[in-house]
Amino acid sequence: MTLPALNAERRTLIVTHDPAYPPTSGADLRNHRNAEAAAEFGPVCLVSVRPRAVEAADPSIRSEALSIEGEARSGSVGWWRIRAEHRISRTALTRLETLVRDFRPDTVLVEGIGLFKLLRPLRALTKQLILDMHNVESDLAGQLRRVDAKRPAVATITPSLGIRRLERKALALADRVWVCSSQDRERLMALSRHTVPIDVVPNGIPHAGHSPETLPVEPGAGNGFPVILFIGHLGYPPNVDAVERLAGSILPRIRQALPAATLVLAGRKPKPAVQALAGLPGVDLVEDPESVAPLLSSAHLSIMPLAAGGGTRIKILEAMAWGVPVIATPLAAEGLDLVDKEELLLSDTDEGLADMAVGLCLDAKRRARQRVRAHQAVWTRFGPQAIRDAVRAGLGLDEAGA
Repeated sequence: MTLPALNAERRTLIVTHDPAYPPTSGADLRNHRNAEAAAEFGPVCLVSVRPRAVEAADPSIRSEALSIEGEARSGSVGWWRIRAEHRISRTALTRLETLVRDFRPDTVLVEGIGLFKLLRPLRALTKQLILDMHNVESDLAGQLRRVDAKRPAVATITPSLGIRRLERKALALADRVWVCSSQDRERLMALSRHTVPIDVVPNGIPHAGHSPETLPVEPGAGNGFPVILFIGHLGYPPNVDAVERLAGSILPRIRQALPAATLVLAGRKPKPAVQALAGLPGVDLVEDPESVAPLLSSAHLSIMPLAAGGGTRIKILEAMAWGVPVIATPLAAEGLDLVDKEELLLSDTDEGLADMAVGLCLDAKRRARQRVRAHQAVWTRFGPQAIRDAVRAGLGLDEAGA
Protein backbone atom coordinates (compact mmCIF):
# COMPACT_ATOMS: atom_id res chain seq x y z
CA MET A 1 0.00 0.00 0.00
CA THR A 2 1.48 3.36 -1.07
CA LEU A 3 0.01 6.58 0.26
CA PRO A 4 0.99 10.16 -0.58
CA ALA A 5 3.84 11.88 1.27
CA LEU A 6 3.09 13.24 4.72
CA ASN A 7 2.87 16.85 3.50
CA ALA A 8 0.48 15.97 0.65
CA GLU A 9 -3.28 16.31 0.80
CA ARG A 10 -5.12 13.13 1.73
CA ARG A 11 -8.38 12.51 -0.10
CA THR A 12 -10.93 10.69 2.04
CA LEU A 13 -14.26 9.20 0.98
CA ILE A 14 -16.61 8.28 3.84
CA VAL A 15 -19.48 5.87 3.13
CA THR A 16 -22.46 5.82 5.52
CA HIS A 17 -25.87 4.21 5.41
CA ASP A 18 -27.94 7.25 6.43
CA PRO A 19 -27.05 10.81 5.43
CA ALA A 20 -24.77 12.26 8.10
CA TYR A 21 -26.12 15.77 7.67
CA PRO A 22 -27.95 17.19 9.49
CA PRO A 23 -26.51 15.08 12.34
CA THR A 24 -29.25 13.90 14.71
CA SER A 25 -28.42 10.38 15.89
CA GLY A 26 -25.20 9.33 17.60
CA ALA A 27 -24.09 7.64 14.38
CA ASP A 28 -24.72 10.82 12.38
CA LEU A 29 -22.76 12.88 14.89
CA ARG A 30 -19.78 10.53 14.69
CA ASN A 31 -19.85 10.28 10.88
CA HIS A 32 -20.11 14.03 10.35
CA ARG A 33 -17.47 14.79 12.96
CA ASN A 34 -15.09 12.30 11.31
CA ALA A 35 -15.69 14.05 8.00
CA GLU A 36 -14.95 17.46 9.51
CA ALA A 37 -11.73 16.19 11.08
CA ALA A 38 -10.58 14.43 7.89
CA ALA A 39 -11.29 17.61 5.90
CA GLU A 40 -8.40 19.29 7.75
CA PHE A 41 -6.01 16.96 5.92
CA GLY A 42 -7.49 17.13 2.43
CA PRO A 43 -10.66 16.86 0.32
CA VAL A 44 -13.52 14.78 1.78
CA CYS A 45 -16.53 13.22 0.08
CA LEU A 46 -19.31 12.12 2.42
CA VAL A 47 -21.63 9.68 0.67
CA SER A 48 -24.74 7.92 1.97
CA VAL A 49 -26.48 4.81 0.68
CA ARG A 50 -29.89 6.31 1.42
CA PRO A 51 -31.14 9.48 -0.31
CA ARG A 52 -30.21 12.79 1.31
CA ALA A 53 -32.71 15.56 1.91
CA VAL A 54 -30.34 18.42 2.82
CA GLU A 55 -27.01 19.54 1.40
CA ALA A 56 -24.12 19.55 3.87
CA ALA A 57 -23.42 23.05 5.17
CA ASP A 58 -19.61 22.73 5.20
CA PRO A 59 -18.25 23.77 1.77
CA SER A 60 -15.06 21.75 2.39
CA ILE A 61 -17.09 18.50 2.41
CA ARG A 62 -18.61 17.20 -0.80
CA SER A 63 -21.83 15.26 -0.14
CA GLU A 64 -23.36 12.61 -2.39
CA ALA A 65 -26.06 9.93 -2.18
CA LEU A 66 -26.16 6.54 -3.88
CA SER A 67 -29.97 6.41 -4.00
CA ILE A 68 -32.58 8.81 -5.31
CA GLU A 69 -35.90 9.30 -3.58
CA GLY A 70 -38.69 7.56 -5.51
CA GLU A 71 -36.52 5.72 -8.03
CA ALA A 72 -37.48 2.19 -9.07
CA ARG A 73 -36.14 -0.55 -6.82
CA SER A 74 -33.32 -2.60 -8.34
CA GLY A 75 -31.83 -5.93 -7.35
CA SER A 76 -29.68 -6.07 -4.23
CA VAL A 77 -25.99 -6.85 -3.88
CA GLY A 78 -25.43 -10.37 -2.53
CA TRP A 79 -27.60 -12.17 -0.01
CA TRP A 80 -29.17 -10.34 2.91
CA ARG A 81 -27.64 -12.61 5.52
CA ILE A 82 -28.67 -11.09 8.86
CA ARG A 83 -30.53 -8.04 10.16
CA ALA A 84 -27.25 -6.33 11.01
CA GLU A 85 -26.59 -5.86 7.28
CA HIS A 86 -28.27 -3.13 5.25
CA ARG A 87 -29.78 -3.84 1.86
CA ILE A 88 -27.70 -2.24 -0.89
CA SER A 89 -29.01 -2.05 -4.44
CA ARG A 90 -26.91 -2.85 -7.49
CA THR A 91 -27.65 0.66 -8.75
CA ALA A 92 -26.17 2.12 -5.55
CA LEU A 93 -23.02 0.01 -5.91
CA THR A 94 -22.56 1.10 -9.53
CA ARG A 95 -22.86 4.75 -8.49
CA LEU A 96 -20.36 4.22 -5.68
CA GLU A 97 -17.81 2.61 -8.00
CA THR A 98 -18.17 5.52 -10.44
CA LEU A 99 -17.81 8.03 -7.61
CA VAL A 100 -14.64 6.37 -6.28
CA ARG A 101 -13.04 6.46 -9.73
CA ASP A 102 -14.01 10.14 -10.09
CA PHE A 103 -12.96 11.29 -6.60
CA ARG A 104 -9.80 9.14 -6.45
CA PRO A 105 -9.61 8.84 -2.65
CA ASP A 106 -6.45 7.79 -0.84
CA THR A 107 -8.67 6.36 1.90
CA VAL A 108 -12.20 4.97 1.91
CA LEU A 109 -13.83 4.86 5.36
CA VAL A 110 -16.87 2.56 5.63
CA GLU A 111 -19.41 2.84 8.44
CA GLY A 112 -19.68 -0.50 10.23
CA ILE A 113 -20.48 -4.06 9.23
CA GLY A 114 -23.98 -3.00 8.17
CA LEU A 115 -22.26 -2.03 4.91
CA PHE A 116 -20.26 -5.27 4.71
CA LYS A 117 -21.35 -5.90 1.10
CA LEU A 118 -19.42 -2.82 -0.01
CA LEU A 119 -16.08 -3.89 1.46
CA ARG A 120 -15.06 -6.40 -1.21
CA PRO A 121 -15.88 -4.15 -4.21
CA LEU A 122 -14.11 -1.22 -2.54
CA ARG A 123 -11.08 -3.34 -1.65
CA ALA A 124 -9.95 -3.31 -5.28
CA LEU A 125 -10.59 0.43 -5.75
CA THR A 126 -8.70 2.13 -2.92
CA LYS A 127 -5.20 2.28 -1.46
CA GLN A 128 -6.48 2.22 2.12
CA LEU A 129 -9.78 0.72 3.28
CA ILE A 130 -10.88 1.55 6.84
CA LEU A 131 -13.82 0.04 8.70
CA ASP A 132 -15.32 2.33 11.36
CA MET A 133 -16.91 0.14 14.04
CA HIS A 134 -19.33 2.39 15.92
CA ASN A 135 -19.99 -0.66 18.09
CA VAL A 136 -18.66 -4.20 18.23
CA GLU A 137 -22.02 -5.45 17.01
CA SER A 138 -21.64 -9.05 18.25
CA ASP A 139 -21.03 -7.76 21.78
CA LEU A 140 -23.93 -5.31 21.51
CA ALA A 141 -26.23 -8.11 20.34
CA GLY A 142 -25.35 -10.04 23.49
CA GLN A 143 -26.20 -7.02 25.64
CA LEU A 144 -29.54 -6.57 23.90
CA ARG A 145 -30.30 -10.26 24.45
CA ARG A 146 -29.95 -9.73 28.19
CA VAL A 147 -32.30 -6.74 28.12
CA ASP A 148 -34.84 -8.35 25.78
CA ALA A 149 -35.43 -11.38 27.98
CA LYS A 150 -38.88 -12.01 26.48
CA ARG A 151 -37.49 -13.38 23.22
CA PRO A 152 -36.50 -17.06 22.95
CA ALA A 153 -32.80 -17.64 23.57
CA VAL A 154 -32.26 -19.41 20.24
CA ALA A 155 -33.81 -16.50 18.35
CA THR A 156 -31.31 -14.07 19.88
CA ILE A 157 -28.14 -16.19 20.11
CA THR A 158 -28.20 -17.22 16.43
CA PRO A 159 -28.01 -13.62 15.10
CA SER A 160 -25.13 -12.92 17.52
CA LEU A 161 -23.14 -15.80 16.02
CA GLY A 162 -23.90 -14.57 12.51
CA ILE A 163 -22.71 -11.07 13.37
CA ARG A 164 -19.47 -12.45 14.81
CA ARG A 165 -18.73 -14.36 11.60
CA LEU A 166 -19.45 -11.22 9.58
CA GLU A 167 -17.11 -9.17 11.77
CA ARG A 168 -14.30 -11.66 11.23
CA LYS A 169 -14.75 -11.48 7.45
CA ALA A 170 -14.83 -7.68 7.58
CA LEU A 171 -11.60 -7.52 9.59
CA ALA A 172 -9.89 -9.68 6.97
CA LEU A 173 -10.80 -7.19 4.22
CA ALA A 174 -9.88 -3.91 5.94
CA ASP A 175 -6.45 -2.25 6.16
CA ARG A 176 -7.35 -0.55 9.43
CA VAL A 177 -10.27 -0.57 11.85
CA TRP A 178 -11.55 2.28 14.02
CA VAL A 179 -13.30 1.68 17.33
CA CYS A 180 -14.71 4.02 19.98
CA SER A 181 -12.84 2.73 23.03
CA SER A 182 -9.93 0.65 24.25
CA GLN A 183 -12.43 -1.94 25.52
CA ASP A 184 -13.85 -2.39 22.01
CA ARG A 185 -10.30 -2.63 20.71
CA GLU A 186 -9.59 -5.52 23.09
CA ARG A 187 -12.83 -7.26 22.03
CA LEU A 188 -11.91 -7.05 18.36
CA MET A 189 -8.34 -8.21 18.96
CA ALA A 190 -9.72 -11.31 20.68
CA LEU A 191 -12.18 -11.84 17.82
CA SER A 192 -9.82 -11.49 14.86
CA ARG A 193 -7.13 -13.88 13.66
CA HIS A 194 -5.67 -11.06 11.54
CA THR A 195 -3.17 -8.41 12.63
CA VAL A 196 -5.10 -5.47 11.23
CA PRO A 197 -4.27 -2.18 13.04
CA ILE A 198 -7.12 -1.17 15.34
CA ASP A 199 -7.22 2.56 16.18
CA VAL A 200 -9.24 4.14 18.98
CA VAL A 201 -11.10 7.11 17.49
CA PRO A 202 -13.47 8.06 20.31
CA ASN A 203 -16.80 9.77 20.06
CA GLY A 204 -16.41 13.49 20.62
CA ILE A 205 -18.56 16.08 22.35
CA PRO A 206 -21.78 16.34 20.31
CA HIS A 207 -22.28 19.80 18.79
CA ALA A 208 -19.02 20.96 20.40
CA GLY A 209 -19.20 24.24 18.51
CA HIS A 210 -22.42 25.08 20.33
CA SER A 211 -21.33 23.87 23.77
CA PRO A 212 -19.75 26.12 26.42
CA GLU A 213 -15.96 25.74 26.67
CA THR A 214 -16.10 27.79 29.87
CA LEU A 215 -17.93 26.04 32.71
CA PRO A 216 -21.45 27.52 32.95
CA VAL A 217 -22.91 28.68 36.23
CA GLU A 218 -25.07 26.00 37.83
CA PRO A 219 -28.79 26.66 37.27
CA GLY A 220 -30.78 27.96 40.20
CA ALA A 221 -33.48 26.03 42.05
CA GLY A 222 -36.35 28.31 41.05
CA ASN A 223 -38.18 25.63 39.05
CA GLY A 224 -37.55 22.89 41.55
CA PHE A 225 -34.44 21.08 42.67
CA PRO A 226 -33.03 18.92 41.29
CA VAL A 227 -33.99 18.82 37.64
CA ILE A 228 -32.78 15.42 36.41
CA LEU A 229 -32.27 15.01 32.67
CA PHE A 230 -32.14 11.99 30.38
CA ILE A 231 -31.57 12.60 26.65
CA GLY A 232 -31.57 9.81 24.08
CA HIS A 233 -33.46 8.01 21.34
CA LEU A 234 -36.63 7.06 23.22
CA GLY A 235 -37.53 4.26 20.83
CA TYR A 236 -34.23 2.41 21.36
CA PRO A 237 -34.88 -0.61 23.65
CA PRO A 238 -31.95 -0.04 26.05
CA ASN A 239 -33.01 3.59 26.49
CA VAL A 240 -36.64 2.57 27.03
CA ASP A 241 -35.51 0.16 29.73
CA ALA A 242 -33.37 2.90 31.31
CA VAL A 243 -36.11 5.54 31.47
CA GLU A 244 -38.59 3.03 32.87
CA ARG A 245 -36.13 2.38 35.70
CA LEU A 246 -35.58 6.10 36.13
CA ALA A 247 -39.25 7.01 36.33
CA GLY A 248 -40.52 3.92 38.11
CA SER A 249 -37.79 3.17 40.64
CA ILE A 250 -35.02 5.78 40.89
CA LEU A 251 -37.04 9.02 40.87
CA PRO A 252 -39.50 7.91 43.61
CA ARG A 253 -36.52 7.13 45.87
CA ILE A 254 -35.01 10.55 45.20
CA ARG A 255 -38.33 12.31 45.84
CA GLN A 256 -38.53 10.75 49.29
CA ALA A 257 -35.59 12.98 50.25
CA LEU A 258 -36.07 15.77 47.69
CA PRO A 259 -39.84 16.11 47.03
CA ALA A 260 -39.38 18.77 44.32
CA ALA A 261 -37.17 16.54 42.16
CA THR A 262 -38.25 16.46 38.52
CA LEU A 263 -37.26 14.05 35.77
CA VAL A 264 -37.13 15.35 32.18
CA LEU A 265 -37.07 12.70 29.44
CA ALA A 266 -36.13 14.14 26.06
CA GLY A 267 -35.56 12.50 22.71
CA ARG A 268 -36.77 11.22 19.38
CA LYS A 269 -39.59 8.83 18.65
CA PRO A 270 -40.69 7.87 22.19
CA LYS A 271 -42.46 4.53 22.34
CA PRO A 272 -45.93 4.36 23.94
CA ALA A 273 -44.35 2.90 27.07
CA VAL A 274 -42.22 6.04 27.39
CA GLN A 275 -45.12 8.37 26.64
CA ALA A 276 -47.05 6.72 29.46
CA LEU A 277 -44.32 7.67 31.94
CA ALA A 278 -45.24 11.35 31.56
CA GLY A 279 -48.31 10.61 33.68
CA LEU A 280 -46.18 9.75 36.71
CA PRO A 281 -45.51 12.33 39.45
CA GLY A 282 -42.55 14.56 38.65
CA VAL A 283 -41.96 13.19 35.12
CA ASP A 284 -41.96 15.46 32.06
CA LEU A 285 -41.54 14.30 28.45
CA VAL A 286 -40.06 16.47 25.69
CA GLU A 287 -40.60 14.78 22.34
CA ASP A 288 -38.27 15.50 19.43
CA PRO A 289 -36.65 18.65 20.89
CA GLU A 290 -35.37 21.09 18.26
CA SER A 291 -32.39 21.84 20.52
CA VAL A 292 -31.16 20.21 23.70
CA ALA A 293 -29.22 23.30 24.79
CA PRO A 294 -32.08 24.78 26.88
CA LEU A 295 -32.59 21.40 28.58
CA LEU A 296 -28.90 21.02 29.41
CA SER A 297 -28.58 24.60 30.67
CA SER A 298 -31.43 24.09 33.16
CA ALA A 299 -30.50 20.60 34.42
CA HIS A 300 -28.86 19.89 37.78
CA LEU A 301 -28.14 16.20 37.16
CA SER A 302 -28.14 13.56 34.44
CA ILE A 303 -28.78 9.96 35.48
CA MET A 304 -28.15 7.18 32.96
CA PRO A 305 -29.08 3.69 34.23
CA LEU A 306 -28.19 1.86 31.03
CA ALA A 307 -28.04 -1.95 31.13
CA ALA A 308 -27.11 -2.40 27.44
CA GLY A 309 -26.08 -0.49 24.36
CA GLY A 310 -23.63 2.29 23.68
CA GLY A 311 -25.64 5.18 22.24
CA THR A 312 -26.07 7.13 25.46
CA ARG A 313 -22.30 7.38 26.07
CA ILE A 314 -22.16 10.28 23.66
CA LYS A 315 -24.82 11.96 25.80
CA ILE A 316 -22.60 11.61 28.87
CA LEU A 317 -20.00 13.70 27.05
CA GLU A 318 -22.61 16.26 26.07
CA ALA A 319 -23.94 16.59 29.62
CA MET A 320 -20.46 17.02 31.09
CA ALA A 321 -19.54 19.56 28.41
CA TRP A 322 -22.44 21.66 29.74
CA GLY A 323 -21.34 21.19 33.35
CA VAL A 324 -24.15 18.77 34.22
CA PRO A 325 -22.99 16.16 36.79
CA VAL A 326 -23.52 12.58 35.60
CA ILE A 327 -24.53 9.54 37.63
CA ALA A 328 -24.57 6.30 35.63
CA THR A 329 -24.17 2.56 35.51
CA PRO A 330 -20.64 1.37 34.72
CA LEU A 331 -21.84 0.06 31.35
CA ALA A 332 -23.34 3.44 30.42
CA ALA A 333 -19.91 5.05 30.83
CA GLU A 334 -17.87 2.13 29.50
CA GLY A 335 -14.97 3.10 27.30
CA LEU A 336 -14.83 6.73 28.39
CA ASP A 337 -12.24 6.06 31.12
CA LEU A 338 -13.74 8.70 33.37
CA VAL A 339 -12.75 8.65 37.04
CA ASP A 340 -15.44 7.33 39.38
CA LYS A 341 -16.22 9.57 42.38
CA GLU A 342 -14.38 12.48 40.78
CA GLU A 343 -15.60 13.06 37.20
CA LEU A 344 -18.82 11.07 37.56
CA LEU A 345 -20.55 8.65 39.97
CA LEU A 346 -21.17 4.99 39.13
CA SER A 347 -23.52 2.34 40.52
CA ASP A 348 -25.10 -0.82 39.12
CA THR A 349 -28.29 -0.61 41.21
CA ASP A 350 -31.30 1.68 41.24
CA GLU A 351 -30.88 2.15 44.97
CA GLY A 352 -27.22 3.13 44.54
CA LEU A 353 -27.99 5.60 41.73
CA ALA A 354 -30.76 7.22 43.78
CA ASP A 355 -28.62 7.47 46.93
CA MET A 356 -25.76 9.02 44.95
CA ALA A 357 -28.14 11.58 43.45
CA VAL A 358 -29.48 12.58 46.84
CA GLY A 359 -26.01 12.76 48.37
CA LEU A 360 -24.70 14.94 45.54
CA CYS A 361 -27.68 17.26 45.70
CA LEU A 362 -27.22 17.77 49.45
CA ASP A 363 -23.49 18.54 49.13
CA ALA A 364 -23.00 21.71 47.08
CA LYS A 365 -19.20 21.76 47.42
CA ARG A 366 -18.84 18.18 46.21
CA ARG A 367 -21.21 18.88 43.33
CA ALA A 368 -19.16 21.93 42.33
CA ARG A 369 -15.92 19.90 42.36
CA GLN A 370 -17.45 17.20 40.17
CA ARG A 371 -18.76 19.77 37.70
CA VAL A 372 -15.29 21.33 37.32
CA ARG A 373 -13.42 18.04 36.96
CA ALA A 374 -15.91 16.54 34.51
CA HIS A 375 -16.00 19.65 32.34
CA GLN A 376 -12.21 19.81 32.16
CA ALA A 377 -11.83 16.09 31.44
CA VAL A 378 -14.36 16.06 28.61
CA TRP A 379 -13.02 19.12 26.81
CA THR A 380 -9.44 17.88 27.12
CA ARG A 381 -9.99 14.27 26.03
CA PHE A 382 -13.07 14.48 23.80
CA GLY A 383 -12.94 18.03 22.48
CA PRO A 384 -12.30 18.97 18.82
CA GLN A 385 -8.48 18.93 19.07
CA ALA A 386 -8.42 15.48 20.68
CA ILE A 387 -10.71 14.08 17.99
CA ARG A 388 -8.66 15.71 15.22
CA ASP A 389 -5.52 14.05 16.62
CA ALA A 390 -7.27 10.66 16.82
CA VAL A 391 -8.55 10.89 13.23
CA ARG A 392 -5.08 11.90 12.01
CA ALA A 393 -3.57 8.84 13.68
CA GLY A 394 -6.43 6.64 12.46
CA LEU A 395 -5.75 7.69 8.87
CA GLY A 396 -2.16 6.58 9.35
CA LEU A 397 -0.77 10.11 8.99
CA ASP A 398 1.46 9.85 12.06
CA GLU A 399 3.28 6.76 10.87
CA ALA A 400 6.81 7.17 9.55
CA GLY A 401 7.03 6.50 5.83
CA ALA A 402 3.24 6.71 5.35
